[in-house]
Amino acid sequence: MKISKTSKIGIVLAISFMVLVWGINFLKGRDIFRTEKVYIARYKNVGGLEASTVVQLNGLKIGYVREIYFADDLSGDLIVKIAVFNKFPLPVGTTAEIANSDLLGSKVVKLSLGKSSQFYQHNDTIKTKIESDLMSQVTEQIAPIKAKAERLIVSLDSIVSGVSLLLNSESRRNIEMSIKQISLTMENLEQISSDLSIVVGTQKTNLSASLINLKELTENLNNDSKALGKILNNFSAISDSINPSELNSIITHLNKSTVGLEMVLSNINNSNGTLGLLVKDSTLYNQLTASGENLNRLLLDLKTNPHRYLKISAFDFGKEIYLAPGPKYKTIENIDFKVFLFSSTVKIPLESSVFQGIKDAKESMDGSKFLYFAGEDKSYDKIRIILNKVQLSFPQATLKAYQNKDEISLKKALKICSK
Repeated sequence: MKISKTSKIGIVLAISFMVLVWGINFLKGRDIFRTEKVYIARYKNVGGLEASTVVQLNGLKIGYVREIYFADDLSGDLIVKIAVFNKFPLPVGTTAEIANSDLLGSKVVKLSLGKSSQFYQHNDTIKTKIESDLMSQVTEQIAPIKAKAERLIVSLDSIVSGVSLLLNSESRRNIEMSIKQISLTMENLEQISSDLSIVVGTQKTNLSASLINLKELTENLNNDSKALGKILNNFSAISDSINPSELNSIITHLNKSTVGLEMVLSNINNSNGTLGLLVKDSTLYNQLTASGENLNRLLLDLKTNPHRYLKISAFDFGKEIYLAPGPKYKTIENIDFKVFLFSSTVKIPLESSVFQGIKDAKESMDGSKFLYFAGEDKSYDKIRIILNKVQLSFPQATLKAYQNKDEISLKKALKICSK
């Protein structure tokens, strides 16, 4: 069968028309060979959404925007028809959100499936939502910062105004004067601190000596605490044993004794009796004084020349026994006697009040201790006299003997001096 030229042209035109229709739909994202369901979405603003925009579900293309037009009620809302392939039914509650697909602002419709067991039907209206663009997000983030910055600028302006009012010429002068006064105060404090340091340094030895004396006093009190306790107990026992009636009797006797004593003293003052004459008459006093002096001379002569007075013959055996005088100690060149006061672990000035006015006090070292002496002499008799005087203030003072500056026992020194 031979096809005419006209038929061929008609067939070619029909095929070309079909290809054109298919191409136009393909460019619009339509697939004419697939069945579709159309859903209606209503927006206040589509934000540049255009027809043939991709519709996605979880990132996968499941349809496209078929048409966009204004609503018939003249409200200004835009009606968007969304075509979805028949394989993807939409549950009730599904939302269509216009979102940005890239940073350049390209749009895409994202579907978020609802959880209902029922589904939208063809041409049903679904819920809509518009994602804020990048500019809106930036504006939302910057707006609070901008408000805070404006408030901060207002606060800074107030602060600067206040500081400007505060720092006028008179205020600056007052501040400068205050700084100068603070500087002078710090200098005075530094000088006071320096003076206090000097005072503490100079009085350190005195403080040390005082602490030593205080320690010795507390030790003595501690040692004597038992004795003091016994005395107080005895006093308490005596006070408890005294009967108030007996105490009254004792006071009465004391009053009578006082009256009698006053009478005796009156008689003495009036030169009545022997005792009154003894008090009033100086003759007996002078005689007693003279007798005392004669007795003193006799005792000195007896001590010096005992053989003149003591001569004892035992059973007349022809032997004479004399009372020998005390031993005589010679002065040896390398033997020295010293009066020892005390030792201390800290150095004490010789002019300190610890020495109670001893002018010839001396100091020496013995290892880590300081030894203090009140006198030194080569004669034992002279050093004994010094010791007796020193013991009035220092009862614990003792004698020490040294041979060639090395300490020896006092017994050994006396033995050497008695040869």
